[in-house]
Amino acid sequence: MSWNDKDIPAWAKGAVGALNKLELVSGKGGNRFDPKATTTRAEAVTVLLN
Repeated sequence: MSWNDKDIPAWAKGAVGALNKLELVSGKGGNRFDPKATTTRAEAVTVLLN
C-alpha cells in the first residue's frame, strides 16, 4: 500500500489495497488513510468517476 495503513482494520486491508491498486481510492493528503472519517462529496464523486 502506498500510505500508512495502521488505522485500516486487518480484515479490510486487502480490499483497500485492491481499490488503491485500481486507483479508485488514494487516501487523504499526507499519505494518510482515515477509515473513520466521513466521506466528502468530492471523494464520492471521484470514486464514481473512476
